[in-house]
Amino acid sequence: MKKTLALLLTLCMLMVAIPVLAEEVVSGTWYMVMLGLTSGIFELNEDGTCVVTTVSNTEKEALEGTWTQEEDKITINVKDEPLVLVRDGDNLTFNAEDLSTLGMDQSSVTGPGIDMSLFSNMIQITREPGKITVEELNAYQDNGTLPEGKTKEDMEAIQTELQSSIVALFEGMVGTTEETPGPELTILEDNFYVREGYGSQEGVYFAKVQNDNDVVVNLTDGTLILQDADGNEIGKTEYLGTTGSTYLEPGEATFVSIYADVNEGAVVDGYTANLTTSLSSYRTPDTSLDVADAQLRVEEEYGTSYYTAVSVTNTTDKPMARINTVVAVRDSEGKLIDIISDGLYRNELGAGSTITLVDSLDSRAVDYCTNNNGTPAQVEALAWIPAE
Repeated sequence: MKKTLALLLTLCMLMVAIPVLAEEVVSGTWYMVMLGLTSGIFELNEDGTCVVTTVSNTEKEALEGTWTQEEDKITINVKDEPLVLVRDGDNLTFNAEDLSTLGMDQSSVTGPGIDMSLFSNMIQITREPGKITVEELNAYQDNGTLPEGKTKEDMEAIQTELQSSIVALFEGMVGTTEETPGPELTILEDNFYVREGYGSQEGVYFAKVQNDNDVVVNLTDGTLILQDADGNEIGKTEYLGTTGSTYLEPGEATFVSIYADVNEGAVVDGYTANLTTSLSSYRTPDTSLDVADAQLRVEEEYGTSYYTAVSVTNTTDKPMARINTVVAVRDSEGKLIDIISDGLYRNELGAGSTITLVDSLDSRAVDYCTNNNGTPAQVEALAWIPAE
């Protein structure tokens, strides 16, 4: 969430109308406030000098310059380039082309398909600062540092309000723009087999995929088509089953599965599997976690039973909630035979604590191994915290 939020805050600061009072009180300090956060400061001094402070993610830059006013135009000069603000009633506006005046390039703060006009009502320039600054929010999200005078409850309330507003903004984007199709993911390994489902047979497809592109890719959907010996379709599904994280940074990998019921009386002879991705700018990132240990456990007390066990450690200094894990199980030949997911949901893992999540292996995966003269043999696990 934080990277996307920082881009939105920076963009809004530069793209919208700036309210002012009467001409005689234009000088002074103005706080740029978006969704309750101070994201920039304009200090217009009476002697004609000015300081424009911008905040982008954890970086803060103060640009010194001068300003003048002539009738309905206020000109701010920073970096030897003029930024012309045109008075329109009680507002001042400027063109998007002038972003470079403040050291910004329009393409660097926008993503595919974003309508920048959506931001025009999201910001105010007032004499009063916001509830907290962007820097203070980043410090709290990074290491739990509380701003002066704020409690943890205050910060959680601010974040909840902020997230609700951002969701509303994203929904506006979805309603006015088209989702950009994403590039293909690299299939590192996959496996398909037919097993007994719930009342019928089902084809199951497992794969490990990787984002080898230089942009973030979102895994959005999957299709599995089952075919008989004549190539006829005898089963189809158009949704993903159990998966790992679907938000993939460049070089990041995940596990996917797709299940499709077989038509009654049909025999599967082939299949086609496809994955759908997007470059949606409104998707927010999740947080990858290190897996401390992943094991395949075998118990013989009441016959042979297989379990997966994955340990996750919270290495931060604050509790973490909503931890998710996915465990891929391979047989003795190295083929993927099952993918198991688990998580803490809204429960928290204390700072410095470790938890081991144990799950039983699907008996149908064990049957597949037995029928192919193999056994479950190894596991690989991933862990992450989904974006809110």
